Amino acid sequence: MNNQLYLIIFWMLASCGMPVSSLYQDKTVSVISAEKTEWTGGRAGVRGAVYTLKLKKKTNSVITVKTFMAEGNTISFVQSNTGNAITVRGSLSYKNNEDAVTVDNFPAGAPVENPASQKTNPKDNWIQYTIKGSPTLYKVSISKFTAVESSEEPAP
Repeated sequence: MNNQLYLIIFWMLASCGMPVSSLYQDKTVSVISAEKTEWTGGRAGVRGAVYTLKLKKKTNSVITVKTFMAEGNTISFVQSNTGNAITVRGSLSYKNNEDAVTVDNFPAGAPVENPASQKTNPKDNWIQYTIKGSPTLYKVSISKFTAVESSEEPAP
């Protein structure tokens, strides 16, 4: 009896410090990772972001992602399935500023200003998906996207 009491107390104390995943999980899928890689093109005003979402299926159901929302923007995407893992990868090009300052039209002595960043809502991240054989849409929220540095060389 005494050993059982110590075991229960140990279990309670050990479980108090357990980290809780901040990424959303439901009965069918769980979010493994959500990453954002920003990119810039070789011309002024050409830039965007690539969003990569990795999910883990908890069942053998066929899951099809229908909508991908990242930082308040609807993202066009491709879905790939490998075993019980689903990868959703989409790209968003930021609006090209027609009045972008270039070396050719930059006035001498003008102060350098940071370009206005795209207006985003970091809390508006989710996917909607269906399970084969069911017309019901399911929604999974994504807590945030982790910024990842691009491993590619910048364009010359």
